[in-house]
Parts: sequence; structure tokens; C-alpha cells
Amino acid sequence: MEIFGFPAGPFQTNCYVATGAVAMDGVDTPCVIIDPGYGAFDVVRAEVEKRGWKPEAILLTHGHIDHIRDVAEAAAHWDIPVMIHEADNFLLATPESGASTFGHLFDMASMSPYTQAEFYADGDEVKWAGLNVEVSHAPGHSPGCVMLRASDGADEVLFSGDVVFNGSVGRTDLPASSPEQMRLSLKNKVLTLPDELMILPGHGPTSTIGDERKNNPFLRNLD
Repeated sequence: MEIFGFPAGPFQTNCYVATGAVAMDGVDTPCVIIDPGYGAFDVVRAEVEKRGWKPEAILLTHGHIDHIRDVAEAAAHWDIPVMIHEADNFLLATPESGASTFGHLFDMASMSPYTQAEFYADGDEVKWAGLNVEVSHAPGHSPGCVMLRASDGADEVLFSGDVVFNGSVGRTDLPASSPEQMRLSLKNKVLTLPDELMILPGHGPTSTIGDERKNNPFLRNLD
């Protein structure tokens, strides 16, 4: 598996581009984009052109604008599908409807809507760019938060979105957030994962499940 990631925009949201496909001479290597937020499109376009990669899908961990701001532009440029959990799709399809709710934090009204998303649900497996991606619905930060566990048969990583970070977890004081749902997601969806699994979070540096189990104060006393 080959991955590059970078923090984009004022929220320093991590956007990732990943492939598990084998490069072939004269053929663009397929890849997927995870969470193209503010300012991500231009960086992704330059990087994939340099590498000889070609995006074939956009996968979203949730619907907050710092993770989806450049979706419509990227989807149109490469003519590729977009996947999100249905519970957060209203933020993607009708950003003006989210503006009144999230406007004090996110400039939703400035975002181009995307209305053709496909939906994944808890337990689904989707296959793109040589990757098998298992979807784990983990609400709390938002109703439609998911974690994406991607494997190419040799390597495996967890794109955790804003569920769990290095040393912290997603905030639950936003509209539609739920501290109780977050507690259950951390207990039943994060702590059940293997220690060696690498975490690629929505913000901040990488970690592993084992390191977070040991050091993350938010993962203690969840029984």
C-alpha cells in the first residue's frame, strides 16, 4: 500500500490519497482520495499527476466541511463517485441547510453541493484501487462518522476520521454530536481493534491502536 497525506486548510484537516494497486508501465495507477477538505484539491491534483496516479473514488469519513469542502470540484475533475454515510449526506448535498447549524464554525454556505453520493453503512466492504475497505459506523462526533479500515492484503491501516486521534478524540459539543454515542463508539468500535493497527486520523499525527489504548485518556474507563 502506498499513501500520501497532508493537512489542508484552516482546520489543518488531513487529506489522504492511497493505492494498493500495482503500478504498470504506461497505465495510470488507480487511487482513492479520503476527505478532500479546504484547499485539498489543488494539492491532490498536483501530487497524483506527479506520481502517475488516477483517482477513481472519494471516500468520506463524515460530513463536516473541513473534510468535504473540495469534494464537488474533485469529483467533477476526475468524474469519480463519492461515498459517505447517509446520516451525514445532508451536509454534502445541501450545505446551505447545514449553514444555519454549523455556520458559527464552518463556512458551509460557500461550499458547492454534491448531490450524487453513494452511501455505505456499518459493516460494508468496498473495493477501490487495489484496496479492500471495511466501513465501521462510529457516531458521536457526527451522526454519520465512519472509520475506514483499508487493506491491500499485505498492509493495513485505519483512516479514523474524527473518531480517534493521537492522544484525543473528536469533540462532541457540536450540533448533532453525542457524548454517549461517542463513548459507545470508542468502546465498541475502537478498543476492539488490534493493537498493531496504524491510525491515520483526520487531524494530527499518526498513531496505533495499542498506543492509544495505553496513552489516550479518553479511552480509559469506558465500561
